[in-house]
Amino acid sequence: MEKVKQKNNINVSKYVLLVFTIAVGIVFAVLQPTFISFGNLTNVVSSTVVLCIASIGLSLVMITGEIDFACGSELAAAACMSVVLYKKGIPYVLVLVIVLLFCAAVGAVNGFLHTRIGIPGFIATMGTSFVLDGFSKWFTGGKRVTISTGGNTFSRLGQYRIGGVIPISIVVLLLVVVAMLIYTEGMTNGRKLYAVGSNDSACKYIGIDARKEKMKAFIISAVLCGLAGIINASQLNMANPYMGETTLVNLLTMLMLGATFYRIGEFNVPGTIVGALLVNIINNGMVLVGAETWQQFVLQGAIMLGAVTLITILRARVSKKG
Repeated sequence: MEKVKQKNNINVSKYVLLVFTIAVGIVFAVLQPTFISFGNLTNVVSSTVVLCIASIGLSLVMITGEIDFACGSELAAAACMSVVLYKKGIPYVLVLVIVLLFCAAVGAVNGFLHTRIGIPGFIATMGTSFVLDGFSKWFTGGKRVTISTGGNTFSRLGQYRIGGVIPISIVVLLLVVVAMLIYTEGMTNGRKLYAVGSNDSACKYIGIDARKEKMKAFIISAVLCGLAGIINASQLNMANPYMGETTLVNLLTMLMLGATFYRIGEFNVPGTIVGALLVNIINNGMVLVGAETWQQFVLQGAIMLGAVTLITILRARVSKKG
């Protein structure tokens, strides 16, 4: 009987973050009724697209026990490249291919430096981030690069609405979400990622190549961060070398929150999605109720600290029961 109660408690605790997210939405709806208008809810999801796609990519690396410090630089570099190349007259589809292949190469370099050379992941990606920052400044001349507004192909990915209602960027997000959920939760590859994150040294005894799995995670992370950067530039019709400076902090907040959902104490894609939605609901709601910028930063910091504290407590409880 006691075991049944413990199992039920664990099952319930897996979804507390989702319940909390819904509760926060209800609070903002009461404080500001326009929060639940279709237009605003669409804006909330649309504003989630960029960071959610990037955070899903980063979560794969985090699942393996590593971190990609270059995620913000990858996002900014992709945004800058897409704008500059498009302005040079290169067809937009070709621009997408070039930029995403570039990001895949960056991810491969990150993976190679860590898995083959033996450089710790955070140092390898930190070094890569500096190189990418310099590249973005050189590519743009160190300044903002803009695209003329109005009916251009470049803005479609970030601004076009299907039927004048649903932003195409949301459709892209849904495709990424479905693909990554299938990859991490429904395929053997996902179990390999978690196995590597749990104990990469022991993986060789069960036929898992930890270096290969980490390499794939770094490449997918860089590609998704690049896709997020392309969409961000399309939404804004511009890019600058500094647009990824706060990306890592925002992504880590979402990932820490996500680790309190579904797979308690572990980074995971479903949790990251809910965490990203919660952060954007809070940001949007606070703007609607007239909160000042410093209050948003304080709340985001408090949420991240709370999430980390909760993860630590949950992991300690699991270890104790084990």
